[in-house]
Amino acid sequence: MTKNFFKSLSQKTGFIFRLDDIAPNMRWEMMDKVKKLFNTYNVKPILGVIPKNEDKELKLYPLCAFNFWDEMKNLKREGWEIAMHGYEHVYSIYCKKNDYMGYGGNSEFVGLPYEEQLKKLNLGAEIFKKNNLQVEIFFAPNHTFDINTVKACKSLGFKSIIDGYGLTPYYENEILFIPQLFYKLYSLPFGIQTIQIHLNYLTDKDYLNLEKFVEKNIKKIISYDEVCKTVSNTFPDKIIRVFIKKTLQLKRSII
Repeated sequence: MTKNFFKSLSQKTGFIFRLDDIAPNMRWEMMDKVKKLFNTYNVKPILGVIPKNEDKELKLYPLCAFNFWDEMKNLKREGWEIAMHGYEHVYSIYCKKNDYMGYGGNSEFVGLPYEEQLKKLNLGAEIFKKNNLQVEIFFAPNHTFDINTVKACKSLGFKSIIDGYGLTPYYENEILFIPQLFYKLYSLPFGIQTIQIHLNYLTDKDYLNLEKFVEKNIKKIISYDEVCKTVSNTFPDKIIRVFIKKTLQLKRSII
């Protein structure tokens, strides 16, 4: 059983990129560089779009000189996936690791009643619909959300959340979780990894490292649709998820 499990796991190896904090105000010059890089290698990332950006820090970045939503639709037509990244990206709550993932920290959602979260997420989804974009992927700012967020996502027809512990995507509470373990470019020998990138904070050195990483690992970089085909909910998978969760939570508690 163990031998078959690791054989199966070795066949489910790949990376997918998620780009956070996509909004009208952002570092578009870095977006252009990364877009050119990804198009060169036919990489199709997931764009975490803030539907109604009210984050004062993010609003300090330059406003795009074109229609933001037209650009999102163009990228969608090119095969890039569009996800909803929170609603306003405004942190009004501080949670002490009582969130779904046990991260702790600032949150837009944790602790809010289900009805309030449902309203927020529905308002966000309506903005996408108004701009002729359908979204089925969600991930919360700062990785902080709770069971009410998951239930609201499910009610609104979202199919997946880009977060979670594990080496393969898995279903939990009737929604697909695609694990996102690390904040830096890191290559495991097996498993499906989501690599998180904040374009607003990407330095020139970071970009060069990203370029080298893509060149080196291009055969392992896959699309969202391909990721969804690697779902695994076996008992060994569940044991590994618990182990990874405890290990990473311990690491985060001492740094």
